[in-house]
Amino acid sequence: MKETENGKSLPLISNSDNLKYLSKTISENDIVDVLSDIKHRIYPRPFERLSNLRGRKNLVGAEIGVAGGEHAHSLLKTLDIQKMYLIDPYEMYAEYEEGKLHYGVDQLALSTTEIFARERLTEYSDQILWIRQLSSSALPSISERLDFVYIDGNHQEKFVTEDIDNYWPLLSNGGVIGGHDYYNGFQREHDGVVKAVTSFVVKNGLQLRVELPDWWIEN
Repeated sequence: MKETENGKSLPLISNSDNLKYLSKTISENDIVDVLSDIKHRIYPRPFERLSNLRGRKNLVGAEIGVAGGEHAHSLLKTLDIQKMYLIDPYEMYAEYEEGKLHYGVDQLALSTTEIFARERLTEYSDQILWIRQLSSSALPSISERLDFVYIDGNHQEKFVTEDIDNYWPLLSNGGVIGGHDYYNGFQREHDGVVKAVTSFVVKNGLQLRVELPDWWIEN
């Protein structure tokens, strides 16, 4: 038996005697954490491993929603990036519901996250340009075509739709737009990502590529 988040026990459906790498006593929460580490922290995310960005030189790109800078660091370490715009207001606002789940209602936690991000990315200071604004307001600060845009900001459907609509036209030929959290089994706050991305792809007759936790579209 194993414990779920609400305290109810569920039977192990698979035969625990056949486990190859995991302990028989691992809990459901432990499994979620292990999968999260595998998807986010052990290897670069699928966006940079599996898209056509891999192996290309002198990329110019943007990340929307930088948070603590973990993924920006992965992008800069994995890809050959000449310049990357880092777009994040680092401010609480009324419609940032998901932010309240991660940071609470106090601005201090978000401001601390910004400090950590800037410290984490210090070694790449000559390759990055911080834009401390909402993604919708950051557009005038970008005066060149982008090889990639990674979207991981406000996950509500209207904001994801707005980000895709605003930044898709900025892509160069062969550019890639994509983002995080194209899954919603236990993360219902990701529903907006799935809806917005799927709608855009269907409406425009495009090929969507997904490898959890990422989605991307190659221009």
